Amino acid sequence: MMLALMLPMSAYALGVDVLNDVTVKGNDASLKVDQDGNEVTVGVGGLSFTNSDTVTFGIGYETELLFGLNGGTSYEFTTDDDHVLGLDTGAEFWGANVDASFAWNISDTDVTAELGTGYSVFGLDGSVTSNWDVDDASYEGMDVTAGYTWAVTDSFSVRPNLTVPFDDDFERGDVTAGVSIVISFDAPAGG
Repeated sequence: MMLALMLPMSAYALGVDVLNDVTVKGNDASLKVDQDGNEVTVGVGGLSFTNSDTVTFGIGYETELLFGLNGGTSYEFTTDDDHVLGLDTGAEFWGANVDASFAWNISDTDVTAELGTGYSVFGLDGSVTSNWDVDDASYEGMDVTAGYTWAVTDSFSVRPNLTVPFDDDFERGDVTAGVSIVISFDAPAGG
């Protein structure tokens, strides 16, 4: 386990980008700070507010629909003064998940989509997400991720992870490694 935790540190020697994130949550509220784009997200229930290097103000809402199906919508005002509307949906069954998201940049009349599939078994997870430019009907590339969630305690988990992007010619981009930490102050069930 210690070797897996050292992976992001050894990435510096291998020329891999290192991007970590921390999430603190309690009952119905959460705060996430992500080095990827310096993103900060504050959430209450299904409602979330976001700010990053590219988003001046973002608001989103996610909800459970039925039978493992979820969905959400979002609005972002970007640092380029663009207005972007988003829609996403996903489903998870027996550790496997499928998700899709669409973003419409109203200012640039640009529509993009992401389609992904993944798995999670005994803490080990992986996913493949393809990126599409819908209005140009073109494939833009894909991201392959893998990680392992180590539940240190019921309220503290550590997830070393790795992301490998590929462009539309299937050329590998810059690999990103990191550690995701989740701290939970959720009240125990029935308490």
